[in-house]
Amino acid sequence: MKLKHLLALLLAPAIIASCSDDNTPENLADDIAGNYDGYTVAECAYFSGQVATDQSLTIAQVSGAANQVSISFSSSTWGTISIPAATVVKQGDSYLISGSGTSVMGMGGNSSEYACELTGTITDGKASLSFSCAAIMGGLTIHFEQGDIPASTVVPGTYKGYTKADCAYFHDMYADNQTLEIALSGENSFKVSFTSDTWGEFSIDNATATSEGNTFSLLGTGTCKMGMGGNVSEYSCSFTGTVDAEKDSPKFVFTAPIMGGLTIVFKTGDMPQTAE
Repeated sequence: MKLKHLLALLLAPAIIASCSDDNTPENLADDIAGNYDGYTVAECAYFSGQVATDQSLTIAQVSGAANQVSISFSSSTWGTISIPAATVVKQGDSYLISGSGTSVMGMGGNSSEYACELTGTITDGKASLSFSCAAIMGGLTIHFEQGDIPASTVVPGTYKGYTKADCAYFHDMYADNQTLEIALSGENSFKVSFTSDTWGEFSIDNATATSEGNTFSLLGTGTCKMGMGGNVSEYSCSFTGTVDAEKDSPKFVFTAPIMGGLTIVFKTGDMPQTAE
């Protein structure tokens, strides 16, 4: 009996320590604290799909709280957002984050403060967060995604602008009010459609994109339909293009073996006045 009591006394501290370790709460805040670099995509009542690159935010543990973090987001595009005490919950391999704070935004030196809500996840060390500000521009939501911006986010869209064409028989022939459509057709594959009263129909079914920094280069082949007086013929054509993440100066080029070699350059914006 004495031996049994002695063994019980010897084992008791180990059992107590083990139970104590099991009851120690996991420090979720410390798990996700750090700096995150990526890009944002925003929408509101007046626009959608507005991209900003080279964005960053900081997540820090709230002092003395194992499941609360502060989030600071400062952007030359979107001002500053502060979430002082967001809650962190672990679900499987993901950390779920939610909280409230403020956004400071304005133009021309005039800034105002607005209420802001945060929701998001961090999975495998990659952050995906959304800031929602109901009182800004009819309801502004800014989605932050960690990492490099993909072509599938940047390239698709409707592009409006003008064209300049050259061939063996003429040069610098301009056409205004032109529209070009690009849609995602597969993984890193895009369908390009250009229909023009001046130049007919161009269709590129499987253009691909490569990236250099935040600029994407497109390459593909397809067909164009062109003719006069109801007589339309189909020709092969080639397509190249460049699109930067902010879509400041997209440029697309179609070439076809027509009229001694036809090249049509599509640019967004207003046609130069010298071309009118």
